[in-house]
Amino acid sequence: MKRIGVICVLLLGLAGCTTPEETKSVETDEVEKVEQVEGIDESQFPNAEVTGTMIAEVPPGTEKVSDAVVAQITLQYEDGSTKQLSKDHILTETMVGGIGLVAMTVPDRANPFGVFIHDGKKGWAQRGMQRFGVPETSNAFTHGLDLPVKEMEVISSDYSVNDWPVKLWTLYDETHLISIIETDDFTEIEGEISDQPKPYIMEQAYGSGLYYLSQGKLIIVTGNISEEELLKLADSLPEPSSGSFPFRDSE
Repeated sequence: MKRIGVICVLLLGLAGCTTPEETKSVETDEVEKVEQVEGIDESQFPNAEVTGTMIAEVPPGTEKVSDAVVAQITLQYEDGSTKQLSKDHILTETMVGGIGLVAMTVPDRANPFGVFIHDGKKGWAQRGMQRFGVPETSNAFTHGLDLPVKEMEVISSDYSVNDWPVKLWTLYDETHLISIIETDDFTEIEGEISDQPKPYIMEQAYGSGLYYLSQGKLIIVTGNISEEELLKLADSLPEPSSGSFPFRDSE
């Protein structure tokens, strides 16, 4: 199976979003863009099955969600070896309204992709993770969206708790990975809810990104695709109140 290329672009979208000229840029403090990497060193993937994952405490003073993920997770292999995650394999990184998300390749031959969500309000508590690979028998389809490729796989997770609902969908193939978050928490971010929500483009170390507010929801979309492709995808998303959100057809 081909490995996903480490190309960092992070964006978000909405149903009926505005054109790129109408989007608003949101600057974050001291963002230093990380140089893109063309590929992955296969030697960093141990030739053994993963048997477990060790979750450590995030060191005090950690400021970035990427630092939290790398410090926290260590994979255990059947041959007794271990492997810590590396920033060299990060595809996307975002932080919006207390939610931190990192998507990356991981040194695991069975499940080589990972999407990790952290709760920044609780000292980088891990809210959840998705671990997955491309199935040998593909069930990919378009999901009724304007995707950068013809068809994509999808995996979904619900990380909601009583005080903060958080849902995550990840669409992917061998070279693209897009994550969509829906949550109610947006009290600390810029923007307003309207019939025609405005996407806010963010500046980030790993990739680029944008978010929008609609029908009482904060929608975040991240992916290693271009801004133009993300805006097209955003424009094809249904309203959050749709029973099939973020898809226009049933899974």
